[in-house]
Amino acid sequence: MVFVLQAAPDAVFSTAVTSLKPEDAFDPNRVKCVVDNRGYAIYFSRGLIPFNKSAKVNPQFPYMLHLGIQSYDSKFLQIYPKLQPTPLQLEEDLEQLKVLENGYKMKVIKVEHEAHGVDTPEDVEKIESLMRERNLS
Repeated sequence: MVFVLQAAPDAVFSTAVTSLKPEDAFDPNRVKCVVDNRGYAIYFSRGLIPFNKSAKVNPQFPYMLHLGIQSYDSKFLQIYPKLQPTPLQLEEDLEQLKVLENGYKMKVIKVEHEAHGVDTPEDVEKIESLMRERNLS
């Protein structure tokens, strides 16, 4: 990720995404991401994005799940704490939106990844159950 950030000198931040599983589409603890044609983040949301008029998951659309792995430009790390909270950041409770709302670019890397995020007590239970099933505990 650091190399990707270095290869995108107009970006101050890089992050990883993977394919979103249909069962996670409406889970607010699974942050979704949309990118432009050059691989830069457009938006992050706890809701399904893009959202279509049918209000259903389109099995043909390549929805992306944000993995929460991030790399920052060292100079930007001096700037970020000084930025005021922004309306989108506060509404979605996602710090990435503060970066975008202030006009900074974020490079997104798509990776193949099957691990499940651990963001809630229910997630801990799921992981522990999977570990027991696989005799990894």
